[in-house]
Amino acid sequence: MAGGRLLLVVNPHASRAAHALGAAVSALFAEGFALDIRQCAGPDEVHDLILRESAGVDAIVIGGGDGTVSGTLPALIEVGLPVGILPLGTANDLARTLGIPVNPSEAARIIAAGSRRKIDIGLVNDIHFLNVSSIGLAVEVTDRLDPELKRTLGPLSYAAAAIQTLGDAERFQAVIACNGERTDVTTYQVTVGNGVRYGGGARVSTEAAIDDGILDIFAIETASIPELVAMAPAFFEGRHGGRDDVKVFRCTEATIETIEPMPISTDGEITTETPARYSVMRQALEVFAPR
Repeated sequence: MAGGRLLLVVNPHASRAAHALGAAVSALFAEGFALDIRQCAGPDEVHDLILRESAGVDAIVIGGGDGTVSGTLPALIEVGLPVGILPLGTANDLARTLGIPVNPSEAARIIAAGSRRKIDIGLVNDIHFLNVSSIGLAVEVTDRLDPELKRTLGPLSYAAAAIQTLGDAERFQAVIACNGERTDVTTYQVTVGNGVRYGGGARVSTEAAIDDGILDIFAIETASIPELVAMAPAFFEGRHGGRDDVKVFRCTEATIETIEPMPISTDGEITTETPARYSVMRQALEVFAPR
């Protein structure tokens, strides 16, 4: 696609924005692109910006982390242009899922190569997400993430926040309705995957795909924190679905109810609360990515 006009929307607060963006912009210029570069941090502001500035461009490029990309989804859906991703965040799980290099300069060359694919978008209570949505332990980890540690430690900051959180972790009761069946769980965490990777590289499941129209859900019912810690390798490889203390579900729509309202995270941001209604927008976004 070299030689087109791009709207590049950058989150200036992304963890790697300061030192990585310049090289990516240079790479896009070298491929013959004309760039309209705009900085924008808030989801309300970015929605209006994309609608206003997208006229006359061939594609939109989002420079930021997973939360930045998710925050632009309502506008990207409305505009309907192909989307490029420059991974400037901490985890960059969407890039890992799509096979996009986490080096922004190399990611720019993926855009220039022009290969595209359509991917699903998850919805929970009308909030869009691409990777995962979680209830429980992962939300508490998100809440404890130190922005400065995210910038200095990168994905290791999630491990640091998890260590702080585990001592206070408690199981909660939930009811998951999937494929018409209701299941009671007592769990540390419920995760609903639209994509494949989350939390800096962990895998939703061995079956998960971001273009299959399916939500991959798991609830961790292990009895103790030491057992939960011992499960970490299985989560990173996506093998947790074979355990007796992990309940797994696959469906196109789901609801999750808890006794009291609990916060829900989507792609690393706390955005809504239970009760939760989940669905999938099948292949609703076209992105530049290797095939």
